[in-house]
Amino acid sequence: MRNKNIVIIGPIPPPIHGVSIFTDKILKAELKRYFKLIHLDTTDRRNTPNIGRLDFVNVYIALRSIFFLIYYLIEYKPLIVYIPISQNTLGFLRDGIFILVSRFLGAKVIIHLHGGIFDVFYRNSVFIYKLFIKICFRFVNTGIVLCDRFKNIFGDLIEEKDVKIVSNGIDIEIPDDKFIARMERIRNEKDKIKIVFLGTLDKRKGFIDVIHAANYVIKETDNVEFIIAGGWYFQKDKEEALELIEKYNIGEKVLFPGPVRGEDKWKLLSDAHIFVFPTYYFAEGQPLVILEAMMAGLPVISTRRGCLKNMIKEGINGFTVAEGDIKGISEKILLLINNRALLMSISENNRKEFLENYME
Repeated sequence: MRNKNIVIIGPIPPPIHGVSIFTDKILKAELKRYFKLIHLDTTDRRNTPNIGRLDFVNVYIALRSIFFLIYYLIEYKPLIVYIPISQNTLGFLRDGIFILVSRFLGAKVIIHLHGGIFDVFYRNSVFIYKLFIKICFRFVNTGIVLCDRFKNIFGDLIEEKDVKIVSNGIDIEIPDDKFIARMERIRNEKDKIKIVFLGTLDKRKGFIDVIHAANYVIKETDNVEFIIAGGWYFQKDKEEALELIEKYNIGEKVLFPGPVRGEDKWKLLSDAHIFVFPTYYFAEGQPLVILEAMMAGLPVISTRRGCLKNMIKEGINGFTVAEGDIKGISEKILLLINNRALLMSISENNRKEFLENYME
């Protein structure tokens, strides 16, 4: 007989990324009042570039995780096993074994896709691997995706009725009084306009494009400051960024405070006017930094990657631009700088959007 045990598979911080944050939130959620949550930790404490790579540590973590899953299934007889699935060959090989072992030993399986390219991954897989994926999905009870855009991302691998949409959500860290104080402050048109990029400093996330755009914006107005916050992902990206800063001679206007967390992060967002995140990361899902920016009431300038197309309504929540469109980024920033009423309106809209749809 199955009891009210649930095995939660997944990493927890550090390192900080979308899946580790979400797993941590599940383990701390109200769910634990009704079920016994058993965490199977798959965390690789090394930097995020090691995720999905074939090396000794990842093989060890995978084999260890499979062993402990078998033990948990036999010892605790869980009702459900929750699995955040990968979108790469090595990662899904491990996840597929999780699925098969869980069903073989009697548990129901819930899979959760945090990215947005599973259809591409499946389509590009070789025949034998496609067959493996199909077999695994026969034993999946429920699939979770981030937004309506991904409702059919699994194709005919799983029935549409068994695919549920669960948007990311975050706790409210900027209370109403701080938001109201922020709105009063940004009404002052003499304030220096602060434009923020927050996230991993990976070129694919668009921060290099922000530097290029900053050069254009600074030529048009001196009353601005760009803050590009986060940890460096690749050394070559850091070198390119610093070379551009020197080339454009904008070092006094473009700041790199490094990673910001906790109260420092909420202060950074509360003090800002505009949030820019022009990502073209191929596996983008629903970036938590966008939710954090909305919580602060920041107009968002981004691309149409992943769920961003659904989240950002033009002129309501911010603006979307084509990937790599530096001129477009610059023009949208200048539009908001020169139209304080529009900036205020979008700020109000995003705070409301967050409270209604993304607050945990």
